Amino acid sequence: MRRILVVEDDLAIRNNIMALLRLEGYDADAAGDGVEALAYLRAGNYSLVISDVMMPRMDGHQLLRQLRSQAATEQLPVILLTALAEKNDQRHGMNLGADDYLTKPFQREELFKAIEARLGRLAQQQAEAQRLQGEAHRLRYLDQLTGLGSRMALLEALSGQGGLGDPAVGPLVLLVLGVDHFSRINDSLGYQAGDAALRECGQRLEQVLGEQGRAYRLIGPNFAVLAQVSGREQAQALAQQLHEAWLQPMGVLGEEMFIPLSIGYCLYPADADDAQQLLGRAEVALHQAQGLGGSQVLAYSAQMNAEAGERLRLNNDLFRALERHEFEVYYQPQVSLADGRVAGFEALLRWNHPRLGRVSPLRFIPLAEENGQIISIGCWVLAEACQRLAEWQRMAPGLRVAVNLSARQFASPALLHSIEAALDFSGLSPAQLEVEITEGTAMIDAERTVDTLRRLKDLGIKLALDDFGTGYSSLSYLKRFPLDVLKIDQSFVRNILSSDGDRAITQAVISLARSFGMAVIAEGVETEAQKQLLQQMGCDAYQGYLFSPPLSALEVVQQIGGWQAACKGDHHVV
Repeated sequence: MRRILVVEDDLAIRNNIMALLRLEGYDADAAGDGVEALAYLRAGNYSLVISDVMMPRMDGHQLLRQLRSQAATEQLPVILLTALAEKNDQRHGMNLGADDYLTKPFQREELFKAIEARLGRLAQQQAEAQRLQGEAHRLRYLDQLTGLGSRMALLEALSGQGGLGDPAVGPLVLLVLGVDHFSRINDSLGYQAGDAALRECGQRLEQVLGEQGRAYRLIGPNFAVLAQVSGREQAQALAQQLHEAWLQPMGVLGEEMFIPLSIGYCLYPADADDAQQLLGRAEVALHQAQGLGGSQVLAYSAQMNAEAGERLRLNNDLFRALERHEFEVYYQPQVSLADGRVAGFEALLRWNHPRLGRVSPLRFIPLAEENGQIISIGCWVLAEACQRLAEWQRMAPGLRVAVNLSARQFASPALLHSIEAALDFSGLSPAQLEVEITEGTAMIDAERTVDTLRRLKDLGIKLALDDFGTGYSSLSYLKRFPLDVLKIDQSFVRNILSSDGDRAITQAVISLARSFGMAVIAEGVETEAQKQLLQQMGCDAYQGYLFSPPLSALEVVQQIGGWQAACKGDHHVV
């Protein structure tokens, strides 16, 4: 556009300028003063304003102030014309925002040189603005790492043509895919490997999807797929197809890697009314799938909303549970298979919720891990268990208490300090405290685990590996871990009488522990037959409902004397 507005009160000069402009092919309009010029500018778009300074009603300087104060015209080029050749007058105009100044009388060449300079600069500014707008659009709607559409692009696709509001479009399914335990890739291999893994996931998603739908990256390790389907069966089939594709290894920085994936999906209009609800409910389904341990596919159901709401309330309540004294430590006896004596206890956390009653640890421990409360809660459990055991020493000397450490607590720099503080405050001997970590926790960063365990060992604390056989630790690391106890998971003990495989695994664990000089405790023993078989295998101790369920501190005090009286002879500690 080359449209120019001429603002000049002198009719002869105004007509002369208009004639020159039209001869050069410019589209031009004329106004007699600043007030009239503003009316033109409100009614149309112009590329340039040429304005006299000295005019009635509103002069050029006043007009310039008006233009620079309004967003629509603040960048509009303005050339001022004046009969005054004084520099102060020109400086005043330039300070107000004028782009150029011509002194009357001026030559034709001067006028058009100024016009072309201003219009050329305007064209450059407009081109740069378009480039920046395009770049902003690309950043907003295109994920820079994977090249897939962004979350904003997904929401626009849902609300635009072919989206939820298009009557010509049938049922749609939105699948949200999340890489399970993605932080382990970053933690163990670095962020470069994590980025490479996400790029590989994006490429695989597009390859498998083909023309069935469009892929997007949401945030972090989460992706989305929007597809038109005939109904739930086709939606489920697509989800399974994508899930099965992730069972195959991926090449990440020259290494073969298996990247587990969970999927949650939601259908429109069956399960959601709008774009935000559709995306939110698909994400709820994903969280539920990952909460089941990962590598799952789940469709959204109305029940999930209630569960998600309850999960949010529980998460909020956890932040006050400690100060409100809602937690309680229960103690499950660990019994020696050699002489039947109670050798110690495992400390187990319980939450007495004021509204829900007793909340299962399976519900609140993962939440506490996520929100970080597990560290302060774990410190309290350590202090409470040490204090209780120190009190019980007077009734039953030599007992030991085992306290579980979560993955987050085990990785905390304050771990050793919290343990030393609990021992110092209670007066308990370090040899009577046993800390347990799971096999999964140990292998998150095996080298760091070795270092942390050695420092704990230097304190004189006993070390136990829980849930052994359910994870993926290697024998080379197991040999390096300075452990005192291996615990056989109850999943093996449960079927030890009926399953040859579980029986063989249990015997192998006991033999392995013996070769490394470790003691063995079996969890979840519920029958006399299980106990006798474990005893025959050479297991050192057991815990489970056969002897006692977890007990409150008061119940332990009430029964500890009876346990001591029931067993005569030397006290044996595992």
